[in-house]
Amino acid sequence: MNAIRNIALIHGWGGDSRCWQPLLEAMGTMAQAVHCIDLPGFGVRAAQPWPQTEQLVAELEAQLPEDCLLMGWSLGGMLAVQLAARSRKVRALVTIAANASFSERDQWPGMPQAVFENFCVAQQQQPEKNWQRFCGLEARGDSEMRGLLKTLKSWQPTEFPLSWNRSLTCLGELDNRHLLPALEIPALHIFGEQDALVPAAAAQQLRNLKCPVTMVQGAGHCPHLSRPAEVAALVKGVLDEGESVPLDKSAVARAFGRAAHSYDAAAHLQRAVCRALLNRFDGQCKPKRILDLGSGTGYGSALLRKRFPDAEIIALDIAPAMLAFARENRPQANAYIAADAEQLPLQDGCIDLVFSSFALQWCYKLPQLFAEIQRILADDARVLISTLVPGTLQELEDSWSAVDGDMHVNRFLPASNWQQACASNQLGGLLHIEQRVLHFDTVSTLMQELKSIGAHNVNRAAGKGLLSRARLRQLTEAYEAKRTDSGLPATYQVLYLNLARSVMGAAAQPEFSNLHVATGSDPA
Repeated sequence: MNAIRNIALIHGWGGDSRCWQPLLEAMGTMAQAVHCIDLPGFGVRAAQPWPQTEQLVAELEAQLPEDCLLMGWSLGGMLAVQLAARSRKVRALVTIAANASFSERDQWPGMPQAVFENFCVAQQQQPEKNWQRFCGLEARGDSEMRGLLKTLKSWQPTEFPLSWNRSLTCLGELDNRHLLPALEIPALHIFGEQDALVPAAAAQQLRNLKCPVTMVQGAGHCPHLSRPAEVAALVKGVLDEGESVPLDKSAVARAFGRAAHSYDAAAHLQRAVCRALLNRFDGQCKPKRILDLGSGTGYGSALLRKRFPDAEIIALDIAPAMLAFARENRPQANAYIAADAEQLPLQDGCIDLVFSSFALQWCYKLPQLFAEIQRILADDARVLISTLVPGTLQELEDSWSAVDGDMHVNRFLPASNWQQACASNQLGGLLHIEQRVLHFDTVSTLMQELKSIGAHNVNRAAGKGLLSRARLRQLTEAYEAKRTDSGLPATYQVLYLNLARSVMGAAAQPEFSNLHVATGSDPA
């Protein structure tokens, strides 16, 4: 999939595109072109009338650049959701302080209807005074309130056209409750913990709908103004997710299904990491129900059974053929479920330990993944995960780059994305990166081993077709330049996560421990 080439920004009610400057400065140099869109009646379009909502959305869609991350604040965020739901131009979405319904509607938390109606009347009667009051509401609750209010008021417009009244009508009518959970692109909905205009309960409602949500602590309605660096990091995470190569999960299931009978013979590293992961369990608690997430051939389930003989173990994997192999050859689990880790068919609060070794690197929707994991955790539950991060198979990727420009190595999400997804779902603990280097006699041996464990390249953007002798010779020549006394190196960057729910649902920030260089294949 091509890179996201553009970022399009839509401001909120009562402001204009100047509101994005602090965030853009915090994001620094970017590969994407930035497009700030002023709404009719605001900023450089102050003289333009506010159209009907359908016409407005169509006009905005026409202004969007191709291949864009679309970001909107408040009213702009609600309009961005409308655009993301209908435009192929939108590759990823970020909303800031944007409720699904700005005013209360059918038990959905928002501004009380009577308060909103009074605000609309005040805007008609005393627009300048009402705008200043609105600036106060935007800043209220933010720990940087004084400076934020000064900034907001410095952007006072020279006039308050009637179009502002009509845009308030649009704000009250927009209803994105049915659109948000149906979006199929990478997205993040950012809220301020102390927002006086969008209640925190609205963010929780979106979480309940499995929408990716993060809360900026100590921020009000303008986290991109008061916490630009923090919001910039969140936006970059969505950019990384949007540019990562989404895999066809059915292709992943088929690849591992075909490898079910050859996997164990080649999975020396996988078994070593699985043992190392379980050794990170402190042994003080005794889980009653364990989820072996991405259970594969059942090696992890067997280790868990030995460690916790009385526990109920649920083996879950996306590949039915892997489950069938495990059921026949390592029947240690109590139940076998074929499912996607990002959509767990389990009840809330039913799992005491989630154990997942070398399986979740195939998941690219980390906020959704950890929202699901967090949902099924019982009180005092633990989460142990090992996965792969960038730098894995770097030697192979570098060597392929000498042959062609295609994607030959699966993409891995950076550790910072895992950290952020955990934090956004109130999971704290330790993250630890370990480097393991295997050595092979030939490039062909390495590639055959990857195929034997089902971990060969299944990216949609992967080059197709047979590997010709000429291309293999080119690849070999490039890889041979990396040979050491031990053979051709293949580096794996292993990320371990040892997590638990933060106390009372408070914000969590998993911490990194130091990089550790471990032994290689560990074929025991």
